[in-house]
Amino acid sequence: MRRSIITASLLLFFALSASAQNKFALTYSIGFPTGETSDYFNSTSWRGVNIDYHYFLEDGFAIGFSTGWQVFNDNLGYVTETSGTETLSGYRYNYLNSFPLLVTGSYFFDASGELTPFASVGVGLVYNEFSQDTGLLRDEGTGWPFAVRPEIGLDYEVSYNVGIRASFRYNYVASGDELPSLPYFAFNLGFVWSN
Repeated sequence: MRRSIITASLLLFFALSASAQNKFALTYSIGFPTGETSDYFNSTSWRGVNIDYHYFLEDGFAIGFSTGWQVFNDNLGYVTETSGTETLSGYRYNYLNSFPLLVTGSYFFDASGELTPFASVGVGLVYNEFSQDTGLLRDEGTGWPFAVRPEIGLDYEVSYNVGIRASFRYNYVASGDELPSLPYFAFNLGFVWSN
């Protein structure tokens, strides 16, 4: 499933690149658990990537899509849980693979200089794979919950139509499909280019 989502996203990304008035971004993402996500993960996620596409409708305003992959994992150590007459003991590992697929609306403020601040909102679905391993047993769930993602950032133009992007996102992921709400903050740093 993961491979087909990534392949479809990349094909769409490169198919749209033939059009005029476009902006693309490829960023590395560092995720910080918040809300219910922090109940399962204490550590920062250093494994993330995002692909963003913007099609400009008029000066400053663009629509597009955003996709990516953020991985959280945590070793909670040795745990013992009792439910009724059953007791489970073992080392606990939690894993979350999050793949957002969002439609975005973005506004790029005054682009007359080298720095271009922007604000963006994305709405869509997130494919989440969440699992908890305790000893040899695994409890896992997958789902496509609703997501909203506000973002603020800066594009710094290094040379003609090529630059560096830094942004901060809040990924709100609703509960659904027997999964809890799994929101997180992300700091993104990468490349941006336009044609």
